[in-house]
Amino acid sequence: MTTQPALSLADFSTLFALAGRSARIRAERVLNDFGLHAGQQFFLRCLWEMDGSTIGDLARYVRVEAPTATQAVKRLEVAGMVRRTPDDQDARRSRVWLTSAGRRTWPQVSAALAKLEQELLAPFSPEEREQLMSLLLRLYETSLATDRSGGG
Repeated sequence: MTTQPALSLADFSTLFALAGRSARIRAERVLNDFGLHAGQQFFLRCLWEMDGSTIGDLARYVRVEAPTATQAVKRLEVAGMVRRTPDDQDARRSRVWLTSAGRRTWPQVSAALAKLEQELLAPFSPEEREQLMSLLLRLYETSLATDRSGGG
């Protein structure tokens, strides 16, 4: 009796998961060098571009639920990267701002992640990179449409 391998490298979902996991692990190592956790880079980038955003705004920009954004902001506060202040218009909301440490750290994080991206995409030609990004975006948009419609 022969057994089937647990993973098939001819299976899309397996390859997609393995590639994503490998890239995520490498990104986590880069982020750890800056005292950050996976996912926090998305919030830092948003604040770099739109400092003073509300947590609701950050959740929408990063495409996560508000409680996830709240947790990320709390962790970034503990790390000294951001601070919160009450919103001038609505005291129930707060605005999130990069601290000086966050402003110093983001360009370094961004450069380190760009270097990682170059390493990961090195085997691909510029045309293949463009095609890969286009296909991933299409896949993402397709999955969003399916998620919103409740289909499966």
